[in-house]
Amino acid sequence: MIRQLNENEYGQVSKIALEVYTQCGTNDFDIEGLELFKDFIYDSDSMRHLTIYGAFDHGILIGILATKDRGEHISLFFIRKEYHRKGIGKKLFEFAYIHKPVKEITVNSSSYAVRFYQSLGFKKVGEQQQTDGLTYTPMTYVCN
Repeated sequence: MIRQLNENEYGQVSKIALEVYTQCGTNDFDIEGLELFKDFIYDSDSMRHLTIYGAFDHGILIGILATKDRGEHISLFFIRKEYHRKGIGKKLFEFAYIHKPVKEITVNSSSYAVRFYQSLGFKKVGEQQQTDGLTYTPMTYVCN
């Protein structure tokens, strides 16, 4: 099941984001970057500015996708590692797009997720970059 999450579920969102980021994205951050990431996911004001969707398996949250700017930018997109390559990320992305149709979606992808985003139809719009201890590749998806 996929649905939009509410504010009292944001603690679970932060937990999944940190868990997956530290498991899969270790090449994409240093200590400064990790602290910046934690500051973002644990800041309730920042989280309130996002629209957050969750994927559930038997009532357990297994993946999240958070957008900002009316759905035009993906801020967080994490699926628990044991659920990778099962189509959950694609379903989350499609659900989010149906509920917030836009002309273009941007993301700053971790190196781990570039191939996944490309499988959804995203294109690289710049080279890999590093800002404040975080490494990412800017990508864009042009909606039909």
